[in-house]
Amino acid sequence: MDDATRSQDRGGDSLKQERQRGFTVREKEMRKLTVQIIVAVLLFVIIPVGSLHGEPTEKRVTVGSKNFTEQYIAGQLMKQLLENRGFRVDLRSDLTSMALRAGMESGDIDICADYTGTAWMIHLKREFKPGIDHNQLYERVKKEDEKNHFIWLNPMWNNNTYALASWPKFADEYHVSTLSDLANLYRTKAKDIQTFVNFEFSTRPDGLPALEKFYDFKINRRTLRTGTPGTSLIALKERQTHVAMVFGTDASIVKYGWHVYPDDRSFFPPYDLTPYVRQEVLKKYPEIADVLNGLVHTFPGGGKPAAPDMVGNCQKVWQDLNAKVDINKMEPSEVAHDYLVEHDLVEQ
Repeated sequence: MDDATRSQDRGGDSLKQERQRGFTVREKEMRKLTVQIIVAVLLFVIIPVGSLHGEPTEKRVTVGSKNFTEQYIAGQLMKQLLENRGFRVDLRSDLTSMALRAGMESGDIDICADYTGTAWMIHLKREFKPGIDHNQLYERVKKEDEKNHFIWLNPMWNNNTYALASWPKFADEYHVSTLSDLANLYRTKAKDIQTFVNFEFSTRPDGLPALEKFYDFKINRRTLRTGTPGTSLIALKERQTHVAMVFGTDASIVKYGWHVYPDDRSFFPPYDLTPYVRQEVLKKYPEIADVLNGLVHTFPGGGKPAAPDMVGNCQKVWQDLNAKVDINKMEPSEVAHDYLVEHDLVEQ
């Protein structure tokens, strides 16, 4: 083979090799492009669109409430209003005071509405000294609980305090008017007085044991009955007890005209219903404060310092709300919805 022929053969081989290299590069580029497309599709499927802009696609919170009428209504008010403002809300109700607080502390619950007196004496374990008014106690609770990373919003001045009540005939028969009078009656006729309180009140440190010590009397345990919230009201209504534990906003007080024994020595602290939120949650969703404060402001005196008249008026509002459930047999969710509509917080 001459040199010219060898040169042609080498030229052919060189051209073939170049073509093969060209195909290899293009194949690599196509494969790379295919991988990029697959990754982009997967990212689009896996990552919500909102997250690409640094915004969550869904605002979720958990609201907690206790196991009695007023709390069922309060839980529904917060749930429905927050849902109306774009939140997805998980409502956990039927909780005791201790379980509700434990849920807030563990982070299982983000928002609840509790009472200033309960927070001060039970959750914060502070001593209540008679003479501290509604405003002072609220400010103390707010300041102290902030150390636990809980933010207390504006209070509803409804003072749903503990109280003892009886039918007027009993009060007239024994000439008793105040808690001091009733304490004296227990000291002389304890074995004759049937008494009914809820179980939690019978054991909690700001409940019956402390009340007996403060007013210096003792209820005969043979004539003392305990039960779940609401059963003391039923017992008094059906005249199965002489004295029963009630709450300041119970609708039955007005309906049946019961005599409520004034706490003439100011043993009980104010119990004003107030929403509070975990600090972490409020930092994530700061709009919650405006939403729930807006709800509070629909009640008498909401957002303003407490005064006797506004406390009494707010108690009456809550007595009416509670009556719709306990007496008119409406569902708490229905009562809450009607209230929110009435005050232009949600649409019908």
